[in-house]
Amino acid sequence: MKLKTMICLASLILFGVTFAEELLPTEVESFIKNADACDHFAAEFDGGLSTKRQREIERQVVKYCRPAQRQLRQLSKKYRDNPKISKILHSHANDAVTGFR
Repeated sequence: MKLKTMICLASLILFGVTFAEELLPTEVESFIKNADACDHFAAEFDGGLSTKRQREIERQVVKYCRPAQRQLRQLSKKYRDNPKISKILHSHANDAVTGFR
């Protein structure tokens, strides 16, 4: 009996997480992906890297940080009256996104 209860509980938790993720608009999901990648590549930058690797990282930073910064501005305006989405946006508005050029 306990095993069935645990399986049901685990299924409900997994369903709840999946369901919550599906409620985000795709444009917000796109921003989150760009912001996370922006933060990742910005954190990789190190003056001790080879010139080739530095250029490669710089290209990735531009590739992800530029759209993330633009998306943050647009989505913040669009969802300013939606506290749930505003909170999600600002929780992903890391220094790499907000400080990009």
